[in-house]
Amino acid sequence: MQYFDLIKRGDLLDLGIGEGRNALPFAFSGFNIDGVDISDTAIERCKENLNKKDSIVNLSSSDLREYHIKKDKYTLIIVANVLNFFKNSEMEMLIKKIKDGLKEDGIVYLNVFSTLAPQYNSIKMNKKQVEENTFYIEERNSYKHFFTQEEQNKYFSDFELICCCEGLEYDHSHGNPHYHGGIKFMARKKNGV
Repeated sequence: MQYFDLIKRGDLLDLGIGEGRNALPFAFSGFNIDGVDISDTAIERCKENLNKKDSIVNLSSSDLREYHIKKDKYTLIIVANVLNFFKNSEMEMLIKKIKDGLKEDGIVYLNVFSTLAPQYNSIKMNKKQVEENTFYIEERNSYKHFFTQEEQNKYFSDFELICCCEGLEYDHSHGNPHYHGGIKFMARKKNGV
């Protein structure tokens, strides 16, 4: 990770940890890791991947809307490909909990789908829009939100921006090879936030 040296060792929280791919480099570097995912299967696989490392790892299965984030605890919170599945009101509540959970100078890393995603226009034409750039996906009984850079920056306007890049990324990890449009974003919590 290009910005690894900016992150102070300490406690890391990975919201939507999955099988632990994003937390793995930190497990090798002595971070204490808390991870949460709605999938019990993902948590079991994550245990296999992370518990072999020298870090303290605490994993739990929970809906993020109900998960309690401890205040002022984390030096890093990772939220990769998770916020897209909530409505605006739920995202705002989660972002507030993320901000509160970070220590002073703590860093948030977000990876979200953007309106550049090739599927955005198709979903916009074929699915019910419930809020701006948020659609209800009936077959999954869930929401899908597509971010803009302006929206992402607005949520963390009181943080110090480290990086924000938007673009297309080639994905061959599942199904037929395809592209995702996304935003990768890192910011640091300033004093008094």
